[in-house]
This record gives sequence, C-alpha cells and structure tokens, in this order.
Amino acid sequence: MKATKVLTIFFFLFSAYFVFAGTTGKIVGIITDSESGDPLIGVNVIIEGTTLGAATDMDGYYVILNVPPGRHHLKASMMGYRAVTVTGVRVNIDLTTSQDIKMAPIAVDLGEVVVVAERPVVQPDISASQVNLNIKDVEALPVVSVASVVGLEAGVIDDLTIRGGARDQTAFVVDGFTLRDERDNTPYTGISYTAVDEIQIQTGGFNAEFGNIRSGLINVVTKEGRRDGYHLGLITRYRQPAPKHFGHSADSPESYWIRPYVDDAVCWMGTTNGAWDEYTQKQYVEFEGWNAVSEKLLLDDDPNNDLTPEAAQRLFMWEHRRELDIVKPDYDFDMSFGGPVPFISEPLGNLRFMASYRRSQDMYIIPLSDDAYRDYNAQLKLTSNLAPGMKLMIEGILGQAAGTNDNNSGYPGIFSDSWSIGSALSNGPKYIDGRMFGTDYWCPSKISRNSIGARFSHVLSPTTFYNVTLHRFASSYDTSPDRLRDTSRVYLFGNNYYVDEAPFGFQPSPSTGIVGLRMGVGMSNSRDSSEVTWWSSKFDIHSQIDRHNYIKAGVEFIYTDNAVNYASVDEFLPSGRTKSKWETYPVRGAVYVQDKLEFEGMIANVGLRLDYSHPGGEWYVYDPYDKAFSAKYSLGIDTLLAKEPTKRIFNLSPRLGIAFPITVNSKLFFNYGHFRQMPTPENLYLLRRETLTNHVTRLANPNNPLPKTISYESGYEHNLFNQFHVRLMGYYKDSSLQSRLVRYVSSDNKVNYSLTEPNSYRDTRGFELTIRKNRGEWVRGFINYTYEVTTYGNFGFYYYYENPVEQRRYESETRSHYQEKPIPRPYARANIDFFTPKPFGPKFFGIHPLEDWRLNVLGTWRSGYHLTWTGGGTIPGIVNNVQWRDHYNVDLRLSKSYQIGGAGIQFFMDVTNVFNFKYMTRYGFVDPIDYNGYMKSLHLPAEIGDELGYGNIPGDDRPGDYRTVPYEPYDPDDPDEERKKRILETKAYIDMPNQQYLTFLDPRNIFWGLKVSFDIK
Repeated sequence: MKATKVLTIFFFLFSAYFVFAGTTGKIVGIITDSESGDPLIGVNVIIEGTTLGAATDMDGYYVILNVPPGRHHLKASMMGYRAVTVTGVRVNIDLTTSQDIKMAPIAVDLGEVVVVAERPVVQPDISASQVNLNIKDVEALPVVSVASVVGLEAGVIDDLTIRGGARDQTAFVVDGFTLRDERDNTPYTGISYTAVDEIQIQTGGFNAEFGNIRSGLINVVTKEGRRDGYHLGLITRYRQPAPKHFGHSADSPESYWIRPYVDDAVCWMGTTNGAWDEYTQKQYVEFEGWNAVSEKLLLDDDPNNDLTPEAAQRLFMWEHRRELDIVKPDYDFDMSFGGPVPFISEPLGNLRFMASYRRSQDMYIIPLSDDAYRDYNAQLKLTSNLAPGMKLMIEGILGQAAGTNDNNSGYPGIFSDSWSIGSALSNGPKYIDGRMFGTDYWCPSKISRNSIGARFSHVLSPTTFYNVTLHRFASSYDTSPDRLRDTSRVYLFGNNYYVDEAPFGFQPSPSTGIVGLRMGVGMSNSRDSSEVTWWSSKFDIHSQIDRHNYIKAGVEFIYTDNAVNYASVDEFLPSGRTKSKWETYPVRGAVYVQDKLEFEGMIANVGLRLDYSHPGGEWYVYDPYDKAFSAKYSLGIDTLLAKEPTKRIFNLSPRLGIAFPITVNSKLFFNYGHFRQMPTPENLYLLRRETLTNHVTRLANPNNPLPKTISYESGYEHNLFNQFHVRLMGYYKDSSLQSRLVRYVSSDNKVNYSLTEPNSYRDTRGFELTIRKNRGEWVRGFINYTYEVTTYGNFGFYYYYENPVEQRRYESETRSHYQEKPIPRPYARANIDFFTPKPFGPKFFGIHPLEDWRLNVLGTWRSGYHLTWTGGGTIPGIVNNVQWRDHYNVDLRLSKSYQIGGAGIQFFMDVTNVFNFKYMTRYGFVDPIDYNGYMKSLHLPAEIGDELGYGNIPGDDRPGDYRTVPYEPYDPDDPDEERKKRILETKAYIDMPNQQYLTFLDPRNIFWGLKVSFDIK
C-alpha cells in the first residue's frame, strides 16, 4: 500500500507545477541614435559570455529575461553604427535593470565604444523592504556566514528573528531551492560562504510567488563554475583556546562550587566557623566542614565508608576533577572550487561545476556531553547549457550539526553559544553543579540534512521562458545517551572506600557524591530518532507581454513524510516522562499569478496566491473531557472515539506592492499582503502519552486553520549626493490563528491534557531607518536603527475545567486572557569600512605597501530590557518598573590584500568585543536569594525604590551595574565622607552574583585569518 502511495506521489511530482523564489533578473532599455534621438529598430543586444540577448522593437525597446545576478557586459551592434559595450551592468535577483544606450552612426567602422554602467542608488522597481547584496559588498565584514550577514540588517535580531517573527517564519532559499527542516519549520542556513554570489534579504512585502512564509525571505544565489577556467576561493580563521567568560573558571579554587570545600580557613570546621565574614558566607554554598562529614561516616553502621577528613576532601576533588577550561580552538574553514568538468565539459553543453566545503568549531563555555558545537556542509552544483536557450542545474547539499542537546524532553535543539548554556546553568535550575562537573546531564546530539534538486530553464522566445524544478530535502535526528558509566569500583579513598569513575559516563541509577553532587538519574533523558523528508515539484512561467506587463504564473505540489519519534526517558523515575511518535503524509500545493506593471511614474507588483493544505488521514471526533484520554482507556482510544477525514484547507492571499519614483533619486513605496504558513508537525499530528500511566498529556488538531499574518509597509528612499542611500519605512503586522496550548481538566481529574488551539494573536509595528554608502573611495558603510513594539495575547483561557465551580474560581483569578504590552527595545548597528585604494602611497621594489589595507568596524547597540522588581515579593500595579543596562559591542576586521599573478591573498584579523565591554547577564545568579541580594544592594532611584519598603538607598543605579573593586558596604551614617564618596564612585557596595564565570560572557577574542582567491585559465 505504501509503495503505491509513493509511486502516486512521484507521478504527481513529475507532472505538477510550482513557482520558486526567483534566481534571475532582467535588463531592459531603449536604444537611440545619438545624433537624432530617434529609436533604432533591430539592434542586436547580447550579454557577452552567454547566449542571452534580444533585438530592439519599433520603439527601440529591448528586454532580456532570465539574466543571472551579478555584473555583466552588454554589447549592442547594428550595421551603420559603432558597436557599444556597456560594462558593469548590475543585475539583482527578481529586479529590473534599466540600461539605455546611445549609438553613433558611422561611415567607416572606427571601432567599438566602451561605456561603464552606473548603478542607480535608488532601485525604482522595489516596492518592499529589500536589500540586494553582492558578495563583494559584504566580504570585508568581520563575519564568515550568511546568517551573520543577514543579522546585521534593520528589523533582524536574535538568530533570524525578523520583525518579531521567529526563525520558523523565515524562508531560506538557495538557487531556487527552499532549505527548510520540516521537523520544526526552521531554515537551514549552514551553506558555504565562499560559494555565495548574491544575497537578497527581504523583511516584508513578499510577492505572490512566495508561500509558506510570514516574516522574512533570504534568497541566495551561489556561484556557477566558469566555462573558461577554474576558480578557487578559501576563507579560514583560527582562535586559540581561551576563556569565553570574564573572571575565574567554574572549577577554580575560588569558584562557588569549590572554595567552601578547599579553603583551609573554613573547609575543615565549616563556613560558619567565623573565619569568613557575613558577606563572604553569602557568596558561597554553606558547608558544615570535612570534620563533620568524617564524623558522620564513622558513626554510621557501614564500616566500608569510613573516611578521614582528608580522605573525604580527596574524594570530593575526585568527583569534581573535570577540567572546565577551554583547551581546543575555535575555527572556520570554508573553501570552494569550480570550473569546467574535465574531458566531458564541451560535449555536455559546457558542463561546469562548483564544489564547496565548510566546517566550523565553536567551543562551549564549559564542556558538556560534547565540548563544542560543530557544523559542516558540503555542496556540489553542476550547470549545463544543453542547447541554445536551455539550461540545466543540479545541486546537492550534505550538512551535519553536532553538539549537546539543549533539553531533556526529546525536542530538537543543540547548544550553539555561550548565552544559551549560561541560561541553562543559571538562577532556577536544580543540580547546576551536576550539569557542570558531570559529563552527561544532556545527551549528545546530531542533526543530519541533505538536499538534492534539479532545475531546468527553457527560453521559448526573447520574452518568455519557464522553469521546472524537482527538489528533495531530508533531515534526520540522533539524540541518545553517550557511553554507560564504568561501575568497576577500583578507586580507593581511605582504608576500604572504593568508588567508580563517577560522575563520568551515563548512569540511569541513583548516584550521589560525598556532598550531594548528583551523578545519576534525571540525566540524558532525551531520545530522538526522527526522520522528516519532503519532495517538491515546481513549474513557473515568465513572460514580458509588452513594455508594461511582466507576467509570472505557476503552481506547486509538495509531499512530506513525517516519521517523528522522540521521547523523554528515565528508567528509574518514569513518572512524568512521555513518548511522541507518528508517521503522516501531508500534501500541500499552491497556484499563483503575478503581474509587474512598469510605467515611468509607477511600478506595481500585483498578485494573487491560492494555497491548499491537506494533513491527510483521519482524526478523532471527541468531547474535550472524554474518558478515552484517561490513563485507564487511552490505549483503546482508536476504538472508543470515532474518526473522520481531516479537512482540506484553502486560503486565498492577495499581494500588492507599489513604488512611485518621484525622481531618479527618490521614491515612495507601499505594500500589503496576506501570508499563510504551515504549522509545525507538533501542532498537527501529536498524541502524547505519559510513559508510566499512558494517560494522554497533549493533543494536536490537524484541522486547525493555518497561522495568518496581514502585513502593511510604507516607506521612502532617497539618494543623497549620489553616495548615500537613505531608506525610512514603517510597518504593521497583524498575526492571528497562531497555535497555543489550552488545558482541559475533567471533574475527577482523570482527564488532564493540553490541546493545540489557534487562538493566539500578535500585533507588531515599528519603523526602520537605514543609511548605506556602498560606493566611493576610502570610506563605505551603513547605519541602521530599528524601533519595534509588539502586543500579544490570547482569545479565551489557558485552563478549562469541567467542574463549573472550579472554572469560575479560575476565571476570577487568572490574567491569561489579558493583553501583554511589552516596552520597546530599539536597536541599532553601524559599520564603517575604511580602505586604501589601488594604487596608493609610495612605491618600493615594484609594490605599494600602503595599498589594499582595510579596517572594517562594526558596532551594535540594543536598549536594555524592562523587568518588574518589587523587592522579592509581589505588589499589584507595579510592572516593568526598572530597566537593565543597554548592550554595546564593537567588532572589527583589519586586513591586507596582495595580488600575485592570478591569486588574490588576504591576511586578516577579526577582533570581537574590541573594547572588552562587560555586559552583565542574569546567568550568574545561582538562586532567587542570590538575585534578590544583588537587586537590593543597588541604589535605585527614589521613585522606584521608596515604595518597595525594603530600605533602598536612593541613587542612580540600574540593574546591570557592577563593581570592579572588592566589596565594601555603604553606610549612609558613616562620618568618613571620603570613604563614602569612594564607595559610591566605585560601586563597591554591590552584592555581585555568586557564579562569577557566568556573569560576564564573551570577552575580547582574536581570530587570525587567511582569504585566497585564485583563477586558473
């Protein structure tokens, strides 16, 4: 049966149609007689090095479609006129490049005229928030990944969060293939940086050709192999092992978890023996002393665990022997190589290739089950011109991310930076020391992805072409415990006290250290062996109907195999653990039509998209409190509940974008559109049971409508002094029908589960200002500012009780239906790129030592977040009354380039956090007592602290302030004014967080790098 389904799907894959993200642009223009100004008919216009070209019509107008992005040479020729070659004609993805040409009549051919094209600062046909970047525009930035480049644009923050929409609302498209992991709908961005040719970043106003998207589009076109030679590109950089935090290490004798047990002043008699003052005692865990520990062991009934105080301390050091410093380097290696395929290139349509490989290692702030986040990607692109007007491209991608799973519930996710690890080790979690000194609190995890796709392009006429694309993307997950602990008891402490290798190795049974270190149970609980694969078949057609109408139309078909299998497992404590497993085969599709109307005073993109979604199979018909969800009956749910076929869902999405060029140097634009997106499989098919009791704990609903966003944008662009591109725009996004969990509880409490319901909403509005200088000598760069505010809430309540009395009590107390209105956190970025031109400076021995130097400085700022502080309790009416300190950072790249024959060589140095700014996190607080101690030690403004009633000393402190000198209490009644002044100036009175090594992250780091570009004829 399954084989029949697969064959049916493949039939549709090869017979259906689809539109994909554009990978080409077009060139248009009018050719006239330079003397009379009359249009010239029949002028032959070609793009040199390609088979693309056109002839002018009765009005002298020409259009060339399906032009690869980049810079091209455009040649116009006609009998009786001097040929004209226009160099450097820039073509952007999905945009129109206008290039008018004037040709001079001649009696005798006097040779060719060469004209250098001038790129317009304001692109007239962009009606949305869009940035088009050639790789040369960003290669000087101190970054080595596409995601890092995207993260510098206005409206983008926090791991591709675009205008308030999470990364699963963003599409990442490479050469027309969408790279999306449909396990959680997140984009796969780990492609080779050296293989990239063009990047288009769009944060709103998507045309009708784009579906399954609500927040952002990243459209990447990679390089093709050359026909006439080979090209090698290489970027590599290296950072020697160094801490990723300020202060001492987590395993230092001074650290929170170590000092009470090794400091001779207190470790034998206890931390309250009087050797430490009251303040010092509060900075560390309380310990009774090794003498007391030894005495308890000697007095119990087990003669085998008798230890002297010295032996007990040695056992403690054994259990905390793990080295938590970074001992391996960070590195990035990225290389691409391409050109004609040897021996068979010419007979196979100038078959050429571009192969790339990228590998990176980013060490964790402390080692976990793995000690680093590692990522690799390999890519091969084959291109062939099968015949005039026919082009075939085949591309394959293999990638893998490896590291430590960031949860114990079986969900996808790998720790990838210091901040996420710091959060997991901070105020609130239990067994922080077990997470650090043990090796297996979280499981090691790998995510493997592969993509294979083919695109065929066929030019039917100078004004019409079509594309056909087939694509497969698969992801597989491997999350499970590392090796089991060796329980051989071979390490001797004392006379007869043998222990094993704990806390190393995975141990599902209870295991506790000499002073309570948790070394087993509740660790490495995640299991994940999911495999999700989707296939797409795509077709679209483009036609320039006349000078004013450029039509696109297409349809799509996508089939997905969701084989999801994950769980949270604890053999010793199975209560509360769950397993989730399903295999479904949803299908979806779409049809769209779009017209680009181009007039002198207006360019409009008008489109309509129809989306179709069918989850497939059947789903339950039930009362929310049905006993079938209880532990007693859930295993028979398929016989207790009726089922009905899932719904087929259709959605119509209008799109409109209009640009009004005011002059060649300015324009207004506006766009509006409806956007839909598939929910994650978690919100479509899940039926989760608790492992121990089998009662249902969570249920999805495949018949829910698709999440929806209605977006509006309006903006203004201006060219200042032919050097600066200024863009100011405002936006509004109305997101609705978003999933959230609602809990249903029966009267006898035997039915208690969460149901996915589409009743969450979010309204986001803001404005962005960008000033960009991407031309001129000596200095280039950009600055952008984003102001954004979001309100969000839910329709209905989080809980629904079958018992009406309980429901009324809950509704009278809850705030779950209240609208949240967070305070805005604006942010800005500035980049200044200083460079010396060629040639520059004095010449020595045939070289200019001062030419081709480059200093690229990148600064970022973000306003501090607001929080509620009421002195450790709750005071009605006080919300978001204090604000954390703002965040600042400056990175730079200093480089020197050399040209040696056909090779370009660049040595560079990347420095992150140049000024070694210390931004205080909340990760250093070991528990709420530690946090409250810090907050109460601040001298907050009187208007904040006076009403809290805990004795605040008025001042101008803000959360995030810190001291850099030894602690010294401040007494307002101290008669020594000089001492009081010194304490206030140095903030010596602040009670700092107890985990110093997590308080300040990411100190200054230096990467040494090499970049090579080499052409072989």
